[in-house]
Amino acid sequence: MDSGLSTRMESAIDELVSKASATAPTSQYGSAGVIDLASAQNEVLRPELLEFFKTTVEERLATKVFALPSPNGGDGHLREVLASFFNEYFQPIHTVKSEQIVLTAGASDAIENLIHAICDDGDSVIVPGPYWYGYESILKARANVNIIVAQPPTYQNYDNYLLPSLQAAYDFSANKSRIKAVLMCNPHNPLSRCYIKKSLVECMEFCQERGLHLISDEVFALSWLDTLSPSSPSFVSALSLTEPLVPEGAVKVDPSRVHVVWSASKLFGASGLRVGCLISQQNPQLLRAMSLLTTNHTNNIATLFLTSLLTWSQLPTLLKLNSERLSESYRLLADALKQWNIDFIVPTHGICLFAKLAKRAKTVEDETSFYDRLALRGVRVGPGRFYRGVESEFGWARIRFSVSTHLMNTALAKISTFLAMENT
Repeated sequence: MDSGLSTRMESAIDELVSKASATAPTSQYGSAGVIDLASAQNEVLRPELLEFFKTTVEERLATKVFALPSPNGGDGHLREVLASFFNEYFQPIHTVKSEQIVLTAGASDAIENLIHAICDDGDSVIVPGPYWYGYESILKARANVNIIVAQPPTYQNYDNYLLPSLQAAYDFSANKSRIKAVLMCNPHNPLSRCYIKKSLVECMEFCQERGLHLISDEVFALSWLDTLSPSSPSFVSALSLTEPLVPEGAVKVDPSRVHVVWSASKLFGASGLRVGCLISQQNPQLLRAMSLLTTNHTNNIATLFLTSLLTWSQLPTLLKLNSERLSESYRLLADALKQWNIDFIVPTHGICLFAKLAKRAKTVEDETSFYDRLALRGVRVGPGRFYRGVESEFGWARIRFSVSTHLMNTALAKISTFLAMENT
């Protein structure tokens, strides 16, 4: 029977089903009693956030919440609050104004519509690897845009290879004229570290020289760990670099092609509320396009919650509590990995770490089998092959630590038992 679907939709379905099948657990896997350390959700603040949400609804809910969302970029009050938030915590060179912000239904919605606004079907976007596999669904399946992976030679000190990997990806492209943007995640997912300032400036200059847009996905910003050493890179927002940073006559940064994406999902554990934004400070035509594309995407309950949260007098305390709890669970995981002699990338910001848990894996099949067996023993993690990293490396996994210490200890006990069985 003819479904009547468009060729574009059929292609998108093939892409989405293929990705869903690849990332789904083994068919023998049952969810009962299994601990999910694969999904990048932050659970450490949920008790406090639940109580805050109840209070917000009880005290601030009004009939206007049932009306259509505000057009022209979204709710004006929330955009003003977000502007203050970014000015306070992201250290922008130029003050962020509410009219430079467009509300979206989360970071994915912002990226998808931004790509739609700056790319045509069949264009390409360079994405530094490893990267969150969800970018493939956003770019390839829904926006019909190709991903060119800028692969580093190693996971260690990956940020030092940002510029060379971007140059190689661009230079070896068969159709450079169809490359329209670089999409990067800072702090990084899945490596949970920040790019150093020098690398970010080099990336901006790379984009400027080739007329490319730079999309900085900063959804993990402010999720710092207390374990930071003095030598660890701190978070530097692209908003703080949109200014000529080099001597006269050298490459300068065009801020109209620098765009920042943020959402409340990771920092505030609110993935289900679907509220985020795009900030672009000197491209009013793009902002108008984004406003038209995303009008009615956000919901008023999410808008009310985030507005209340960002204006709460205890917000600094909440951010500190988030870091303390993430750090506590991270230490448990890191100590266990060291005890098991497992290599991992030391995180500084974020909710996950990247570890070579299947340290004897030599092939994709070895890695797949190992993590399927681990899921059957009660713990799910994100196999490294999904993240398009170093081609010759196998056995890595993204493991989140954004859970309670009780749940982390339970998960570690299950992993320890599994590893002991594997080594017998």
